[in-house]
Amino acid sequence: MKKIISLFMAVILVFSLTACAAAEENSDNSEDFTLTLQINSSIMTVNEAESEIDAPPVIVEGRTLVPIRTIIEAMGGSVEWNDETKTAVLNYNNNVIELTVDSNTAYFNGTANELDTAPAVVSGRTMLPIRFIAESFEFDVDWDSESQTITITKSYEITDTAETAEAAETEEANTEDENTAGNVLIVYFSATGTTEKAANILSDVLNANLFEIEPTDPYTDDDLNYTDERQQSMS
Repeated sequence: MKKIISLFMAVILVFSLTACAAAEENSDNSEDFTLTLQINSSIMTVNEAESEIDAPPVIVEGRTLVPIRTIIEAMGGSVEWNDETKTAVLNYNNNVIELTVDSNTAYFNGTANELDTAPAVVSGRTMLPIRFIAESFEFDVDWDSESQTITITKSYEITDTAETAEAAETEEANTEDENTAGNVLIVYFSATGTTEKAANILSDVLNANLFEIEPTDPYTDDDLNYTDERQQSMS
């Protein structure tokens, strides 16, 4: 009996240490997005990787206009163009922006916004206001007037898949505990209280009910003399 109890306690200890170690792991990482553009330059830099865009950014009435498709796609969005209405529809993270050439009214998720500078066609390319677009999609925009550089940034939070799996397993275990609560019965007999303690621990782990077997004739101290094979405890 003592060996069984010792083994049982060892299993519980290992389980507890494993759970604690998993809980202490750092599961959140962050990844930064950085896109850089320069006035009159057809080179775009995304996370230090250079690529070419259709046309260089320009300044119109003090506002920066850019060819948007390549930029939006680099940001993780998409662009649809209606040639009949001269309207660009930008999609990013379930948000939608609608801008029309020569119109100072832009729509973000259906809500009208007034622009300082309207989208325009420059050298045959449709150019859109980058600050309004980026900030509407919750990107940060920084302008360096000395180098005439636009920097668009955003930080993404990444959840560790190991933590996600652990959380799912924990939720499943909790659900199983709720579903099985009261459906497990631990039957035990304890003359000295040792087995009773082990049964109580097991009951807490399994969320189980307890049932104690009681002898018809209560045990005496002589009955619990384990060195005497004639006594009740050895029968």
